[in-house]
Amino acid sequence: MEPQVTQAEIARAKKLHSMLLFDFIVVHVFLFVIALGFIKSSFIPLYLMPVISFALLGNVLFKAKRAIICETSDFVLSHILLAAQRARLFLLLFVVTGTLTAALLLGGAQLDISKVAGYALAFGIGQLPFMVVLLVLVVLEFDAEHQCSSGRVPAAALALTQKTRKV
Repeated sequence: MEPQVTQAEIARAKKLHSMLLFDFIVVHVFLFVIALGFIKSSFIPLYLMPVISFALLGNVLFKAKRAIICETSDFVLSHILLAAQRARLFLLLFVVTGTLTAALLLGGAQLDISKVAGYALAFGIGQLPFMVVLLVLVVLEFDAEHQCSSGRVPAAALALTQKTRKV
């Protein structure tokens, strides 16, 4: 049986899902394409991408920490904790693959790797898994936002809430 939720609760619960979707789609897809277009003339879009993403992910995590203390609705808390868990996963992935890509691109010469091989390794090992996981997270977030709009709580989100409430 699904809980009865108000439109205000749905709106509060959808905020972080929308913020994550904005980060995933606009920042990491569209801004990345723009950065590739300007790569010959300017690196500014490439540098803006992690700055904007870290700010958005940090905001999601901050609001989730605050919601654990302040939020009274289990429906809203469930969706906020689910969004925070995905934000933490994405942040870890972003840091690991970004560090690997940067190390291969900038330090490939010190490892005696040719420039072409460095690019192939950086984008094949560093960025390809990142983009695949990004696609999966976009699908999961769209589903979570749809469930939120319908007033439903995913089972994973409910488990997170019960675990948090016990602590």
